[in-house]
Amino acid sequence: MAGSDEAQPRRQTRWPSRRRWIAAAVVLAAGAVAALAWAAGAQPYLDVGNANPGALTAIGTPVLKLLADLSAAVCVGSLAFAVLFTRPQRSGQVCAGAFAELRMAGASAWVWSASALTLVPFSAADTAGSPLTEVVVPGQLIGLLGALETPRAWLMTALVAVIVAVGCRAALRWVSALWLLVGAQFAVLPPLVTAHGSADAGHDLALAAIVIHVPAGMLWIGLLFAVLRQTRRGADLLPEQLRRYGWWANGCWLVLLITGGVLSAVFVPPAAVFTSAYGGALLVKVVVVAVLGIAGITLREHAKKDAAGKRTTRLIRFGVAEFAMLLGVLVVSVDLTHLPLPDFFGRARTTTQTLLGYDLAGPPTLSRLVLDWRIDVFFAPLALLLAVGYLLGVRRLRAQGRSWPVIRTGAWLAGCLALLVATSSGLGRYAAAMFSMHMASHMLVSMLVPLLLALGGPLTLVRAAASRTDGATLPRVRDVVDFLVHSALFRGMTHPVVTVALFAGAPFALYLTGIYDAAVRFHWAHLAINAFFLIVGYVFLGSVVGVDPMPRALPNIARVGMLLAAMPLDVVFGATLISTDRVIGNGAAASNMYQALALPWVPDLHADQRFAGLLALAIGELVLLVVLVALVARWSQLDDSPGESGLEGYRSIGDFNENRRVDFR
Repeated sequence: MAGSDEAQPRRQTRWPSRRRWIAAAVVLAAGAVAALAWAAGAQPYLDVGNANPGALTAIGTPVLKLLADLSAAVCVGSLAFAVLFTRPQRSGQVCAGAFAELRMAGASAWVWSASALTLVPFSAADTAGSPLTEVVVPGQLIGLLGALETPRAWLMTALVAVIVAVGCRAALRWVSALWLLVGAQFAVLPPLVTAHGSADAGHDLALAAIVIHVPAGMLWIGLLFAVLRQTRRGADLLPEQLRRYGWWANGCWLVLLITGGVLSAVFVPPAAVFTSAYGGALLVKVVVVAVLGIAGITLREHAKKDAAGKRTTRLIRFGVAEFAMLLGVLVVSVDLTHLPLPDFFGRARTTTQTLLGYDLAGPPTLSRLVLDWRIDVFFAPLALLLAVGYLLGVRRLRAQGRSWPVIRTGAWLAGCLALLVATSSGLGRYAAAMFSMHMASHMLVSMLVPLLLALGGPLTLVRAAASRTDGATLPRVRDVVDFLVHSALFRGMTHPVVTVALFAGAPFALYLTGIYDAAVRFHWAHLAINAFFLIVGYVFLGSVVGVDPMPRALPNIARVGMLLAAMPLDVVFGATLISTDRVIGNGAAASNMYQALALPWVPDLHADQRFAGLLALAIGELVLLVVLVALVARWSQLDDSPGESGLEGYRSIGDFNENRRVDFR
C-alpha cells in the first residue's frame, strides 16, 4: 500500500515535466517550419511564376498551417478518444474522462478556427504572390476569395471548426461526441482538395490519396496526445486503451505508407527524388514514417506491459518520443505544401491530363471498358475492406459453431466487386470524361451495389458475430453499430417518405439544378457524389428488400408501395435526360467541361446525353424490377418467418434492443 500511496504523487508531479517536453517539441517544430521557409526564400514562388510576397507571408503561412494542423489533430484525436476509448454511462452520457476530452477538443477547435481564419488572407497572399499588406484591403481580399480556391477552403474550415468548438462545449452524450468527430474530420478536408497538383497529371489519384493520408496522420497524432494525458490520470482502463491505441496507430501507419507511396509516385518523378527540394523532403518523410512504425510496434508492446504493471515512467518516455517523431513528420508535411512540385513547368500535359488527371486511349470499346483499369484510390480500398471485414465476421460466426447463409455472403462479395468495377474499371476511367459513362457508373453505384450489399445483411452479421461490451470494457464494433441503427438520423433517413424522396429525388436535384455543372470539374466532388448515392441507395433498398431489421417493421404492402413510388420517378428522370435541350455538365459553372475535352468519339454532346438517359432507364428499371420480383417472392417469408439462419428473430430494431447494457443514444 505504501508503494501505491507514493505512486499517485509521482504521476502528478511528472505531468508538468511532460507538458514542458511536449511544449518544447511544439516550439521546436514551429521554429523548424519557419527556418525551412526562410531558407527556401523566394525560390518556391519564382519556380511557379509568382512574385515574392515577402518574408511575413512566406514564413507566416507555413507556421500558421502547422498550428492549424496540430490543433486539428488534437481536436480530432480527443473526439476519437472520447468516442472509442472511453466507456459511456448507462444513461448514454459520457464519462468523466470523455468529458475532459470533449473540453480539450473544444479548446483546440477554437485554436484551429482562429488559425484557419488567419490563414484566409495569408493563403491568398501566398497563392497570389502579393504582399500581405495589399491583400488585407477588404475589396482586394473579397476579390481574391472569389478567384482563389485555397482561401475559400480555409474559410470553410474555420466556420466548421467554430461549430465543432461550440458543440464540444454543449455535448454531454456519446452520440453527440460521435457527430462532432464526423464534423471535425469534414473540417480537415477543404484545404486538402485545393492543394497543389490539383490540375497535374495523376491528380485524381493524388486527391483520393491525400484525403485519406492527412486525416489518418492527424488521427494518429491526436490519439497519442490523448493517451499521454491518460497516463496522468492513472485510469483503470489504461491497459485496454493502450491496446486499442496500438491497433489504431498501426492502422494509421499502414495507411500513411500506402497513400504516401501513391502521392510520391504522382508528384515526384524518379529522377527528381534526389535532385529537388520537394523530393528530398518527401524522402525524409518516408524514412521517418517507416522507422516510426517499425519502432513503434516494439515500443508499444513494452508500454502495454508497463501499463499493466501500473508503471508509467517508461511508457511516458516512449509516448513523448513517438509524439516528437510524429511532429517531425508534420513539419516535413507542412514544408512540402510550401515547396513547388518538381519540374512544375517542364511537364507536358494534355487537356485530358489537366482536366481528368490521365489520358484516354480511344473510344470506350467493350475491351477498354473491361480491361483498361485505373484504380480508384478511395473506393477500391473501401471495397476490399468491406469484403475482408465481412469474411472475417462469417469466419468468427462459424468458429462459434453457427452457420451463415452462403447466398448472403455471395451477395455481399458481388456488391463489393460491383463497386470496384463501377469505380476502377474502364467504366470508371471513362466516367469522368463522358456523361453516358458517368451515368452508367452512377446507376451501378446508386442501385446495383446497394441492392447486393443490402441482401448481404451486414448489420445482422455484426450483431451475431461481434461480442457485446460488458461492464469492464470499452465500446466495441457491435456497440457502435447499435448506436448507428438506433440513432435519430438513421431512423429519420429510413422513414418511408424520407427514403423515397432521397432515393428518387436526389438525381433530379443533382443533375437538373446546376449542382452537377459546378461539381463535374472536381474529382473530390465525384467521390462525394458516389459516396452519397451509395449510402442513400443502401438505406432505400435495405428498407425495401434488405434482410437487416430497420427501425420500423414495415409490412410488405408498404415495401411494395415504396418501390412502386420510386419506379415512375426513375422513368421520368431518364426521360428528362433524353428530352432536355441543355447539355448537363457543360455549362458556364462547369467551364464547358465536356466541350473542353473535345473527345473525337463524342462529336455530339446531346447524343451522348440521350444515350445516358437510355442507360439510366435500362439499368434503373432492371434493378428495380429485380427488387420487385425478389420482394414478391419473399412475401410470406418477410412477414411470417423468423429467419432462415436463426439469427434474425426480430423484424425491427426494437425487437433486439432489450439486452443492451449501454444506451448510446
